[in-house]
Amino acid sequence: MIMRLANEPHAQVSIAEELRSIFGDSQRPPTLEDLSQMKYLDCCIKESLRLYPSVHFMSRYFAEDVKIGDVIVPHKTMCHFNVFDIHRNPDIFPDPEKFIPERFLPENCVSRHPYAYIPFSAGPRNCIGQKFAQIELKVIMSSILRRYILEPVTRTEDLVFTIDIILRTSHPIYVRFRER
Repeated sequence: MIMRLANEPHAQVSIAEELRSIFGDSQRPPTLEDLSQMKYLDCCIKESLRLYPSVHFMSRYFAEDVKIGDVIVPHKTMCHFNVFDIHRNPDIFPDPEKFIPERFLPENCVSRHPYAYIPFSAGPRNCIGQKFAQIELKVIMSSILRRYILEPVTRTEDLVFTIDIILRTSHPIYVRFRER
């Protein structure tokens, strides 16, 4: 997320304005109430997780027979799905490679299927740490973005991903932090 925001100065400006409206010039730590007001930062976090889900593929067993086209897939068959590709489906996310946090404003999510965005999986087997991870991301990112402007060293177009249990890049990612 840090690298992507470094490459998205307009999003950084919007986040900085939102944080200024919440904190003013104060350097106090965020409260839960503050975190709940960080609507645009939340959209940026979701957009970053859409583009770069930490777990890029998942597997599940069919609980019952499923008909897909003319084929019946028997229950207990393992199904693998690629979260990285699901999140880049242009029918669901137009201009899928673009960083558009507004995709996650409430009014833009109404007609989207709830399983179209699954960085933490979904349903009864979703990640039990999801809420903690989201709070942690908001605390860390709000703390960083209140103090620093992020400048790109690594460009998004330079990223090369490797196949591993989690999404990784083949080379280190660099970002410059400049004091506000």
